[in-house]
Amino acid sequence: MKNPKWIYQQFVNLEERAAEIYVQMASRFSPGDPELSSFWFEMAMQEKQHAGLLQFCIAEELYSPDLPPDKVLHETGALFDNLLKRASDPELSAADAFQIATQLETSEANAIYNRLTTPVHSSMYLLRRKVATMLPDHVGRLLIEARKRNAPQETLRELEDAASRHASE
Repeated sequence: MKNPKWIYQQFVNLEERAAEIYVQMASRFSPGDPELSSFWFEMAMQEKQHAGLLQFCIAEELYSPDLPPDKVLHETGALFDNLLKRASDPELSAADAFQIATQLETSEANAIYNRLTTPVHSSMYLLRRKVATMLPDHVGRLLIEARKRNAPQETLRELEDAASRHASE
C-alpha cells in the first residue's frame, strides 16, 4: 500500500525543484534581459503555488486514489536533476532555456500534478486556485514568450503540440 502523504511530499519537492530551475533561468537573464528574467521568475512563482496547493492537500489529507508509481517519481526526479544542471550553466542561451522549460512543462509531472489535485475540486475556492495555476496557462504563456524570442522550431512545435493536447482535454 502506497503512503499518499509521502508521495504528495515527493511531488511538493518536484514542484519546488521546478521553481528552482526557473529561478536559475531568471537569475541568468536578469542583467541583460530583465523582461525575460521576469518571465522566468513568474514561472517560478507559479511552480511555488503548485507546491503550496499540494502541501494543502497533505495538511487536509485530500489524497487522490490515482497515485503515480514509484518509477515515475524516480524518472521525474532524474529529469529535473538534469534540467537543473543545464539551467545552472552560466552560458545558458535563451534557446536552451526555452528547451529546458519545454521539457519541464511537457513532462509527466504536470499530468500527475493535475491528478493529485483532483480532490480539491469539492471546494470552489480551491478549484479556482487550481484553475489559476493550471498547466495550459503555463504552456500557453511559454509558447507566446518562445515565439516572441524566436525559439528554435523544434521547441515551438513541442509547445504547440502540448498546448493543443491540453486544449482538447
